[in-house]
Amino acid sequence: MRKYAVYLVSLLALTLLSTGCRSTMPQADPKATISARVVSISQEYANINTDVSEEALAALGIVRGTQFTAAFGRERISALLGSDYGDVPRGDWVALIERDERDSTRTYLQLAISFGNAATEIGCAVGDTLYIEQP
Repeated sequence: MRKYAVYLVSLLALTLLSTGCRSTMPQADPKATISARVVSISQEYANINTDVSEEALAALGIVRGTQFTAAFGRERISALLGSDYGDVPRGDWVALIERDERDSTRTYLQLAISFGNAATEIGCAVGDTLYIEQP
């Protein structure tokens, strides 16, 4: 009997070592995120210009007309990727795809508040990183 108990304990230990202590319950997939470095802030309206391209956003499923979340520190904002500032009500966050003035083939994500000051609102500066979450 003792030999049988040692065998069962050994088998159990081997099973735990090979499978770990993972839960067998399905886990929710975490939302994918991309890092968006602040490369400049527009002087007049404090719009946040990032290094994220239109293609990188599309890879997350963020295309024009999509609402998404951007996080900076404890701040979380919800923005609509639109075509212009008029796509959202006054005071709401809007994201725009802008063309690089030096290289028109390159695009970048700009975060703004319609009739507001985006960078001032969340307290970010050039060199900071925001995290863009897929919708």
